[in-house]
Amino acid sequence: MTQQVRLVADSTLSSFSQVQANENFMLLRWLVGNWIQTQGRGLIQEQLQARVAGEGEPCQVPDSIDVACFFALGIESGGFYDLLESPETIRHEGFVEHLGLLDGRLISLVETGVGGKKARKTTERYIELRKPQWIVSSGFAGGLAEPVKKGHVVMSNSVVRAERDELVIPLSMSEEQAAAQPGLHVGRLLTVDKIIRTPREKRELGEANGAIAVDMETYATADACAEGKTRFLSVRVITDAVDDELPKNLERLVEQTSTAKMIGAAAAAIINRPSSVQDMWRLRETAMKASDRLARFLQGVVPQLK
Repeated sequence: MTQQVRLVADSTLSSFSQVQANENFMLLRWLVGNWIQTQGRGLIQEQLQARVAGEGEPCQVPDSIDVACFFALGIESGGFYDLLESPETIRHEGFVEHLGLLDGRLISLVETGVGGKKARKTTERYIELRKPQWIVSSGFAGGLAEPVKKGHVVMSNSVVRAERDELVIPLSMSEEQAAAQPGLHVGRLLTVDKIIRTPREKRELGEANGAIAVDMETYATADACAEGKTRFLSVRVITDAVDDELPKNLERLVEQTSTAKMIGAAAAAIINRPSSVQDMWRLRETAMKASDRLARFLQGVVPQLK
């Protein structure tokens, strides 16, 4: 290698390292920013809890809610939260509730945490607490069939688990009617206990269960609603199509129970594999777009739930 070529190569590597370092810093700054915002919301939530407990100004917490939209994570509910008027947040034991007005109607956004166990426990407690007329299982899902693309919306007419019976979800819209709407699908949803990462896994699960999409909470929520005699609907937005492979460290990030722990897991992933920062940025962008897409769809659906 000539001296000139070596200098060019060294310069290129140095530039690449600098760009990667900047990307790492920007991602961590975004995560830390989210953590700071969470801490700020935590202070507000403590004040709200004090009000509910009878300390300070009274907070008007309703005895019943018409519609509650359930999400696993805040990043899923964020787009819809932004559409609420006068939102208030209450931190309950095991879940977070956001109350706000949508077109003058009080609704609730509930963050249950990831997985069926948390979803079921929250659903049972919430039905007892608020006696909602409707619960809508909302959030992200993975595609299991070719026509279901990233950014598309899936309304489930049934949900199944491999070891459980199918739960039918009454839906006035047929698969044919949905097919006439670009980006909308009606079909069976599969609920599993882990993130399905690879195209091969997705195709096998889709074919074996006759499902068009997969998530981790809907079956548990639907089953608890059936037992609690609460009307139920499922609306999911696709964040990864059947041929999209998800990063290996995604499951570890999702499993974290707090933003601070998520920052730690993200930092560890970056240290162990610096190129993973690019995967995380892509996931972040996909999640934010999906959350906004889901919010716009729910904005049209929720007012129709009477």
